[in-house]
Amino acid sequence: MTEQDHKQAYEQMKENGIPLSEHIDTVTTVFKVIADQTRMRILLALSETSLSVNEIADILTMSQSSISHQLRVLKDNRLVKGTRLGKQIHYQLTDDHIVQIFKQIIEHIEEKKQHHLS
Repeated sequence: MTEQDHKQAYEQMKENGIPLSEHIDTVTTVFKVIADQTRMRILLALSETSLSVNEIADILTMSQSSISHQLRVLKDNRLVKGTRLGKQIHYQLTDDHIVQIFKQIIEHIEEKKQHHLS
């Protein structure tokens, strides 16, 4: 980037504000939601297959009520959705975006490790 490009980008940001700033509240809320280890573990489990509350509780060795509470938070933030399968509701990710974010963060961590080793 040249000094001219930098100056132009700075002036544009000064005039128009930070790009995508209208989404900051939503983005920070999603990061707060996924910052919880239990919710992250649920999301990672659901990235493999849809699961019932009982199955998630069994996999994570937690109580059904704890899992139900965390699923409610994830559902309220549109990260998971439930679908009736027989007598049970199976939960699944609303889309693959959250898994892509996790993978990018892991790649970032791995790059940092490699950089420190060299």
